[in-house]
Amino acid sequence: MTSLRRLWARFLFQDRGIVPTKRLIYLVLACGTVLFAMSFYRFDLIIYSGVALLIILLSLFDLPLSPRRSQLKLARIMPEDIERHQQDEIQLTIINESEKAAQFHWTDDLPRSIQTERQAAVDLLANQSVTLVQPIQASERGLYPLKKVYLRYRSWLGLWEKQVTFDMDDTLKVIPNLTEARDYLQSAQKYLLHEGVKIRRQKTGLGEFSKVRQYAVGDDPRKINWHQSAKLHQMMVNEYEPEHGKQVILMIDCGRMMGVELNKGNRLERSIEAALTVATAALDNGDYVSVVAFAKEIKVYVPPDKGLAHLQTILQAIYSLSVESSESNYLSAFQFIQTEQRKRSMVLLFSDINQFFLDSQSLLLIKQIRKKHLFLGIGITDQWKQKNIERSATTLNEAMRKTVAQQMELWNRRERIKWKNLGLDLIEAKEEDLAVTTVSYYIDQLNRGML
Repeated sequence: MTSLRRLWARFLFQDRGIVPTKRLIYLVLACGTVLFAMSFYRFDLIIYSGVALLIILLSLFDLPLSPRRSQLKLARIMPEDIERHQQDEIQLTIINESEKAAQFHWTDDLPRSIQTERQAAVDLLANQSVTLVQPIQASERGLYPLKKVYLRYRSWLGLWEKQVTFDMDDTLKVIPNLTEARDYLQSAQKYLLHEGVKIRRQKTGLGEFSKVRQYAVGDDPRKINWHQSAKLHQMMVNEYEPEHGKQVILMIDCGRMMGVELNKGNRLERSIEAALTVATAALDNGDYVSVVAFAKEIKVYVPPDKGLAHLQTILQAIYSLSVESSESNYLSAFQFIQTEQRKRSMVLLFSDINQFFLDSQSLLLIKQIRKKHLFLGIGITDQWKQKNIERSATTLNEAMRKTVAQQMELWNRRERIKWKNLGLDLIEAKEEDLAVTTVSYYIDQLNRGML
């Protein structure tokens, strides 16, 4: 049984050994067709079997024409980590230490969640090496061990292929997509931060002095710096920033409802990417950021710290988070927050808002948290609900779906209003706007001096 398994693995490109090529199979079939046609005139089993066996034996002379397995070396250069849905590459260098040329193709043990392309056939000259660039793009986060590279090569005759397996010890780390976090660092204006009319929302007299800049339309006239204006002969204004050193707590729900699939990943994927963008904004602003990921129990806790270097700590702690099949225990998560964080903080909860409404115990505990902390619950808009609300109902089935979606939306709005009256903010955003919406809320609250 073990021999059969190894033989089958060999044909599946998963073991050492030799396998016939299509060229040899076609040659044997062609000879078999000729012998079959000849059998109508004269049938001699011994002659026909001897001819077929002779062809196969002669084909074995092809094996010494290709390099020995020990004469082939392989090295692989892996990226330290790759971002989800971002293009990256793996470099393979194959060295031929023999005096014989070969043509090869190869495969490896990349998981299905990582898309790649491999060259069909590559020529490897005698005493030469060739470097291949393998493009990769991952759709799921995680740490993937890569242990094998399988190589098949043939001589110029191309009748038999030798197969060699290289044992490697590499790992590929797939981290969340950081495009929005980089966009924030490159152009903070997209997130309503520092320039022009956006700063008006900050209360006059609050915050720390930042710099003197040229007047922009919409600036508060009370912030004009008359001394610098007279000196430079152009209107200059003082700019103030929110005080640094605030506490921000990012709560990431990993429960069952966060596994709902979206256009790019699921709710958890988008929430992690939005949380990292908010963390980038807060750390760049000099604030302290901590992270709590939870489902039925607390899965990850990153203590508060400041500085952009802390972003790497957060990233390494949450990059492998996955959705659990159990319901989320909000009560346990909020109690954990109360225990760990004594200072007044901004608590941002990434979760499924509708599921959050159904947990009546959470409301009582959040009322207590709201006395000390600033709380925001943020979720992703239900695409199915929004699509059916906008649908023009032409059939009975479409009318029923539209009615159900409208009832869900009305219930959702009533619940949000009820929580809003209690001083608790709950909002929903489209998946592509989740990061921008959350960062805008964070900046708005700082500018208003709410924290």
